[in-house]
Amino acid sequence: MSYFNQILFKKLFILLILLCGVKNIAQVTLTEEKWNLPTYKVAPGENAPIFFSNESFQGARREIYPYALNDVISHEKVQKDWKVLKLENKYIELGITPEIGGKIYYATDKTNGYNFVYKNNEVKPANIGMTGAWVSGGIEWCVLHHHRASTFLPMDYSLKENEDGSKTIFIGETEPRHRMRWNVAVTLSPNKSYFEAELTIYNPTPYTNTFLNWANVATHVNENYQTIFPPSVQVATYHSKNQFTRWPISTEVFRDQDFTKGVDVSWWKNVKENASFFAWDLKEDFMGGYDHGKQSGTIHIGDHNIIKGAKLWEWGSGVTGQNTEARLTETSGPYVEIMVGAFSDNQPDYTWIRPFETKTWKQYWYPVRDIEGFKNANINAAVNFERREGNKVLLGYYSTQEVKKARILLRKGVEVIFQKDIEISPKKSFKEFITISKTEDLTNYSTELLDVNTNEIIIAYQPKKLEPIGKLPVPLERPKSPEEISSVEELFLTGNRMEQFYKYPDDYYDEVLKRDALDTRTNTAIGNRYLKNGDYQRAREYFSKAINRLTNDYNRPPTGEALYLQGVTLKALDLEEEAIDTLYRASWDYAYYSAAFFELAQISSAQKKYGKALEQINESLSTNMKNNRAVGLKASLQRKMNDFKGAQETVEIALQKDPLDFRLVNESYLIAKESGNTKNAQNELTSLTKKMRNFDQNYLELAVAYLNDGMFDEANAILLQYQGDSPIIIYFLGYIQDYFGNKKEAKQLFLTASNLSEASHFPFRLETIKALEKAISYNEKDGRAYYYLGNILYNKQPDLAISYWEKAITYSPQLAMAYRNLGWGYYRHQENVAKAIPFYEKAIALNNEEAIFYAELDKLYELNNSPVGKRMGIFEGNNTVVRERDDAFVSQIKVLTLAGKSDLAVAFLKGKEFSFREGNSRVREIIMDAQLTLGLDYFEKKDYQKALDHFLLAQVPDEEAGSARSGNRNFQVNYFIGLAYKALENKTEAEKFFKKATVQDKPDKRRKSIVSGFMSYYQGMSYLKLGNKEKANAIFNALVEQGNTELNNNGDETSDYFQIFGGKEEESTRKSMAFTTRGLGNKGLSKKRLAAEDLKQATVLSTSNLWAKIELEEKY
Repeated sequence: MSYFNQILFKKLFILLILLCGVKNIAQVTLTEEKWNLPTYKVAPGENAPIFFSNESFQGARREIYPYALNDVISHEKVQKDWKVLKLENKYIELGITPEIGGKIYYATDKTNGYNFVYKNNEVKPANIGMTGAWVSGGIEWCVLHHHRASTFLPMDYSLKENEDGSKTIFIGETEPRHRMRWNVAVTLSPNKSYFEAELTIYNPTPYTNTFLNWANVATHVNENYQTIFPPSVQVATYHSKNQFTRWPISTEVFRDQDFTKGVDVSWWKNVKENASFFAWDLKEDFMGGYDHGKQSGTIHIGDHNIIKGAKLWEWGSGVTGQNTEARLTETSGPYVEIMVGAFSDNQPDYTWIRPFETKTWKQYWYPVRDIEGFKNANINAAVNFERREGNKVLLGYYSTQEVKKARILLRKGVEVIFQKDIEISPKKSFKEFITISKTEDLTNYSTELLDVNTNEIIIAYQPKKLEPIGKLPVPLERPKSPEEISSVEELFLTGNRMEQFYKYPDDYYDEVLKRDALDTRTNTAIGNRYLKNGDYQRAREYFSKAINRLTNDYNRPPTGEALYLQGVTLKALDLEEEAIDTLYRASWDYAYYSAAFFELAQISSAQKKYGKALEQINESLSTNMKNNRAVGLKASLQRKMNDFKGAQETVEIALQKDPLDFRLVNESYLIAKESGNTKNAQNELTSLTKKMRNFDQNYLELAVAYLNDGMFDEANAILLQYQGDSPIIIYFLGYIQDYFGNKKEAKQLFLTASNLSEASHFPFRLETIKALEKAISYNEKDGRAYYYLGNILYNKQPDLAISYWEKAITYSPQLAMAYRNLGWGYYRHQENVAKAIPFYEKAIALNNEEAIFYAELDKLYELNNSPVGKRMGIFEGNNTVVRERDDAFVSQIKVLTLAGKSDLAVAFLKGKEFSFREGNSRVREIIMDAQLTLGLDYFEKKDYQKALDHFLLAQVPDEEAGSARSGNRNFQVNYFIGLAYKALENKTEAEKFFKKATVQDKPDKRRKSIVSGFMSYYQGMSYLKLGNKEKANAIFNALVEQGNTELNNNGDETSDYFQIFGGKEEESTRKSMAFTTRGLGNKGLSKKRLAAEDLKQATVLSTSNLWAKIELEEKY
């Protein structure tokens, strides 16, 4: 080789290395790693099923079943390995934890190390999720419901490398409560500082459902942090839109916080208590937040026509908020949540999704730096333009990609007054201060960033003049009662809204039918509810009424909804000929064309008429190509007709969008297997097995889908692949063997299933009923089959469920959980506390290892006004078990305190740590009660120092966990401390605490009364001790007035339509509190006889009313 050629070769070689290096730097890496993180353990989910108990969660129904309650959180910290799926390019890095709900656990700007999505250094769960455990930080996918039920459960996932060099992580699940499917495809591209999240919600059921969707994005905050809504946002609202305030400068009392002097609530430091601010009437495609100290922030981009919601949530920068945040992390600091909602602008705010409908949208997040905030943003860049001191304006640009030749322009009108050519990238922002006239309105200026090479405008911004907000929007009010609504249409719409938001529509629908028994909308809506609940005969009746009116005088109905739903009902009743006729008529309505033909194809497939089924499924897909259930059925039909090439093409197209659709992956396996491609078949089976992660519900969902298509061989093969002991899977295997005619095998499988433990197995599919009924036809004494039938049906048809549980204990008298479930049903559904109690007692007699039994039974004892001694009896000898659950332990401490054994209660409390529970303050209550009552015991004995010691220990810090029902407990604690100091003749300290007892920690300016509960009595008493009788009497009179008001109200009027957490208060408890309030008011006014009568009545109504009892006994 000549010298010249050697030199040329070396240069080419070096150039190749450099080019490869550039490519390597620019590429996206996707890795699956194990991270070892400090972790607080969560106990395995409860063995007991938790059915609906009329509780609210985040403003909607708290329905836990068929999930397991996972709210027992240990205070033991361990090091634990967590799987992390990591995406990284040269600008940003992010990690997804599929075992923690599939959340984006963190995202980091590599150019400066800033975590633009909050990274929690510890996995420290708290009871904030729908089922319990929830971890702060990251981006939580709040799908279907806020803080969804599976937020702390493992998710399905898949990894994909794309042709353009980008890489994608798919996360998803089929959610069991609604059997709807969702997935998120998180994609990172080379040379971009943003990541994309494409979200899909798919309703693979024949029912109309509703859903909520919010991406819950946490960011690190401090005194310099500001949440940024677009400049056009001038108003913010609260949950349910029941309050409004101006934004960003609030001049209202908003959620008990006084901003009337004008407070910029966009800054974290200025909002001391927890608050939610939802942007009102979002008109732009961006929002985010900015740390002005670190000069870094976070931007979200999404089409505001779809992503209508932008929300700021914060615990608050005050003491109580920070007490709470300390329970959620140890080293990661405070955070805010800058959430974004798709098809929703509030919480709760649910959107309808029709049968087999798919909704898909894209969102983007990226870091921003060094531009002091932003006024406009898109996927390419962000811009800031705002006035500074004197005649200066700040102009700043951030770009999500490198632009080597960019040009910045600033115009006044059409005149360019500033121009600069720059190189800009995620590493290098632009910021400059420019001189303009001091008096010039910024709306006269516009600015833009251009790519010089393409002459494309990357981003532009011109400030707009905003008209001042006059009156704020009218807050949403609680709906009128049905009788108050004159219009039948408004009645229906109100009921429909209630149903949409997972509240009770029955009263409104019933009132419609009283006035018009054949109202088509209402009969269809009620029929749909019965259909979803598996009550097919009643559903059929209501659909028939609607259809009769719609088709009166031989009319063709304007909507096919009732016909379609009736067809689905008839199909479920195995009335196939009637179903076919009805579904074809429903298909005449374009809105139900696809859904009707899908149902028809299923019928034909089950009848083995594969050619006809294929024609019908093609018709279904002709108007809804996004229905993956139809795609999967089509592939199966093509495979069965030996069209392997066509089947594979069908599958591959759909798998591009959802590689976690197990039906499609299984079809790929079966196509390869049946076409003789053994190697591909093994690869596809390995892929399927990994994706399904041996999760029993994945196998059941896939098998049931095949069964619904009449494909029993495929269903059987799928269920046999599951590695584990699932009684429901084995019941299905028995059902399938019976279908095959293998009676002996079916009998043995049913026997095996009936002998497996029922603990933590919560069946929910209506299709399971047929399998269990078949098992009972083999063995009518299969108690567990009846037990499971009751579980499936309790939230749907409670009377029938209870009858099944009654059969369960007849045939399996040792089945403790069935007794417990009967206790639940007799109390919750039949509202018969006395009837429920012995069944709980029997459950504990059979199995005293379930801590939740004690909490549930003690609640019944309390409602039944059972003697305190009897209540104590269930806890004796069971301390170890009871201590496992906070609610059971709280009940025990409460009973001990009521029984006058405060010393024992305080002893038991030593060393006990409780997990944080949002919306619940009982833990703080029982600690204070135990310490105060023990202090009063010493006070009565004139041992004032010991009394003081315990009164001081009652100073339990408050958290943002909900208010005490009785009012501000600090009034009471400080009053008793003052009494102790007075008894010890320490006048200075006594006066200090009496003064503290008069201070309202969180004044509520919206409240008409000066009192908030009977604890205000101790505020009044403190005023008396300070010699201010006028203020004291004002409080006492207000207590009497409040008590009278509450006694004159009924429970329905006092229940809160906008309640976010908890359930409706029992009537006896509510009235007992009302008598206590009035009684203490009278006591303060020295009306001793009236006070004694009221306090006595309070204790008669509730033997658990501790402070009515103490004040009646006058122990101090």
